[in-house]
Amino acid sequence: MSKELARKSVPARRGLYRRNTMAFPRELRAAIPDLHTGRVLELDSINGQAGNTRLFGPLVDLKLVVKETGKLKGEFVVRMGLQVDAARKLAATLTELADQAEQAPPSDMKTQ
Repeated sequence: MSKELARKSVPARRGLYRRNTMAFPRELRAAIPDLHTGRVLELDSINGQAGNTRLFGPLVDLKLVVKETGKLKGEFVVRMGLQVDAARKLAATLTELADQAEQAPPSDMKTQ
């Protein structure tokens, strides 16, 4: 007994940009070699843009430029695509953490 598959009316796929994403350039692979715990990159600049299209809806795109520290030279662009609610949550979280950092007594805090 066979059943025919009928295509149901489904909403258009929202695509990669509808989700909250971070995109790293391929060149960054060489900057962070295997067998190491990682490399520290210095945040050089942040900029972005907001948009609202019929296909993807309202989105916030951030562009973070990071530079290598130490002997190696290099600059890499890390991109973030955020839905509006995620962008607002990120902004609120960063603001709250900055406020906490200003109010905290000095310590020998180690970064994670």
